[in-house]
Amino acid sequence: MKKMSISTKVLLFLLTVIVVGILLLPSILFPNHIDIVPSGSHEIQITLVTWEDKDRLETFTDDGSHRQVSVKFWYPEEKGYYPLLVFSHGAFGVMDSNASTCQELASHGYVVASIGHPYHSLFLKDANDKITLVDRDFLNEVYTDNGATNAEAEKRIYEKSKKWMELRSADENFVLEQIITMKASNEQAPFDRIRTDKIGLFGHSLGGATSVEVARMRSDIDAVIVLEGTMLGEYTGFENGTETFDPTPFPVPVLDVYSRDIYEEASTYGKAYVNFYLGSRATDYQYEIFEDAGHLNFTDLPLISPILAKKLGVGTVDPKECVEKMNQMILAYFNYYLK
Repeated sequence: MKKMSISTKVLLFLLTVIVVGILLLPSILFPNHIDIVPSGSHEIQITLVTWEDKDRLETFTDDGSHRQVSVKFWYPEEKGYYPLLVFSHGAFGVMDSNASTCQELASHGYVVASIGHPYHSLFLKDANDKITLVDRDFLNEVYTDNGATNAEAEKRIYEKSKKWMELRSADENFVLEQIITMKASNEQAPFDRIRTDKIGLFGHSLGGATSVEVARMRSDIDAVIVLEGTMLGEYTGFENGTETFDPTPFPVPVLDVYSRDIYEEASTYGKAYVNFYLGSRATDYQYEIFEDAGHLNFTDLPLISPILAKKLGVGTVDPKECVEKMNQMILAYFNYYLK
């Protein structure tokens, strides 16, 4: 199992839902949110910022503009010094895809920063109220060759995935450096509350892969959580019809989270699946399996829009119980390694 597959029919449905859901039927597709009340003692504040990376041109446009990355922060209202957690959403995800997780972590004394990757996000509303929709070419790239097993298609997938990871890891490194800079020079919340000596990364799907790659690059990351994501950043080349993997030990504790079906499928490949290859060489690798879950049960989507989530991939697990269990697992893991 090289990648997690999804059908072209789902793509067509997704595009239809974008148009219909946003413009015509929000009350049907996005009914009242099933609230998950944070269990921690801290009151939570939320801040949205948009930063311009003057070192990178925006490759999705041809107007010469620089790339702009938005970040939503959840953080304790009470002044203090709290570890930093950075979240990256999946392909076609959104900045709020795991808002319940971010709230839960913030309520227990973390500053949580969720990155909106423009043009990889289904839609993104930045701090200036500018709305950016997912790029059509990126949509096509993800679904073209998806699930293919021949060598030529595998090579194309490898080349595309390296491009995606380069963009996303640059976004996350930029955000981390901005936060560190703001911490050093800014006395306003949330930057006045951040401990930059305690940093964790986590993400869903492609965002999980991003978290692993950035943790490999940097020396200031203390722990990583991957929510059902293939670790594409660990690919180092393509030989004899398949990817080659980074053989050096992964230096950061990593928790690899799966639904049962995906874990069983991955297990048939053993160390030929990149996550298990990394796990066999990591200094600290653990995994967790969620029974009866689907790919999107590791986000808030089933709580926000059960109709859409069912079409895109959920299991039979109770969605609220699954998210609450996931949130407690994430909290416990980061507490152990960051606190």
